[in-house]
Amino acid sequence: MQSWSSSHALRNGERDLLARFWLAAPEDLLETFWNGILGEATRGLIQQLNTEFPFTAEQVKLRDDLNKNLQQGLDQPCACKILLATFLYSPRGQFKIATPEKWLPAWLLPHYLELYESGSVQPSIPIEATALSEVPEPDFGEFPGSLQDLLTNRIQLNRMLGLSNLYYIDPEDEEICQELMQLRRQFSSVISATNENELEHFFATDLGDRYWAMVRSGIQKESMSKEDEQLKQEAVIRLMPSEGGGFGKPGAVNAFLIAMLFYVPGTMKVDDAEEKVPSWLLEGYKEVFAKSLVS
Repeated sequence: MQSWSSSHALRNGERDLLARFWLAAPEDLLETFWNGILGEATRGLIQQLNTEFPFTAEQVKLRDDLNKNLQQGLDQPCACKILLATFLYSPRGQFKIATPEKWLPAWLLPHYLELYESGSVQPSIPIEATALSEVPEPDFGEFPGSLQDLLTNRIQLNRMLGLSNLYYIDPEDEEICQELMQLRRQFSSVISATNENELEHFFATDLGDRYWAMVRSGIQKESMSKEDEQLKQEAVIRLMPSEGGGFGKPGAVNAFLIAMLFYVPGTMKVDDAEEKVPSWLLEGYKEVFAKSLVS
């Protein structure tokens, strides 16, 4: 992604850049970012809003999509990130959280109350661009080389969940699409290299949530690179009895996990799944793939 600064976002009213940042930011760092220059820039753009603000059609659609996600509950994964992005498109008087003290973290509650529920309307506060410094793009570091290392890397775990949710919300964003596809390749490689007997343990942790978020994102419908095609075909071959593979053979569960990352739900079916698919994977497979085959 191209680098950008909060001063540039404020000067040009580029709230879309800040919304994208919040949706993709590591969840562990939200409080730090909000209490710093990025939060200041975001609040400045929120204060510029009123009921007559000329949002574009794309911004209105994004706001509607974000609100649909919030309606699932503020206790859902990534709800806080989605909320911060939604603020940027929500004028005072057109957005309200019921019992915010119950749902919002302590670091966000006072700002929400000031922006949306204080007794008097706050005037738009001009912020000098020269007073704001450049904000570098977050450095996520190299992707871990094993599931064990990935499990302890909160930044990468949050990045996986954030990108999956961001792509689900806005699949037309080419940069997010390409980044998520790269992440899928890296994730597939470490799944492939993992001892099959250890997979159930790993997928009972936060890794399982990240995996299913990626599967449900819809990234499978995108055109694949040669590297993606190779990963997919290698997984297929390891699941084919005619090629010496199939469930019950070494590496079959690894291959099945990888296959679900590349097959569009509704295009892959396991005959006698109850007998072949491990019990810890069966419900997820049935929910995402079997239901799509029926619908």
